[in-house]
Amino acid sequence: MRETGRKWVVGIGAYLIIKSVLNLLLGFGVSNLVMLLVSVVALVLMLHRVPYISYIVAAFLLILFLLHIGSNISNIGSQWLYLLEGILDLDAAAVLIFEKNVRVFFR
Repeated sequence: MRETGRKWVVGIGAYLIIKSVLNLLLGFGVSNLVMLLVSVVALVLMLHRVPYISYIVAAFLLILFLLHIGSNISNIGSQWLYLLEGILDLDAAAVLIFEKNVRVFFR
């Protein structure tokens, strides 16, 4: 169970890094560089099983989702990729909080 949870964590961390790199390529900016740095740090902290880091990362993903969902839906024609990204963020947050193997990994 712990190994399965670790695989989930690595997958979510890889998703965060890939997402940050793609956003950096689509629109270079300081905020995108910061997000890339935050993503790498989040993965490292999750792999070191820092207490409550799964909840912190999940809350961060949920906040990102809530901040952008309105504009993504209202401009769905041009923002469909970002809407998909938001849905993946929400899914990743749910896995970090509710998936039993992830919870076992962080114990």
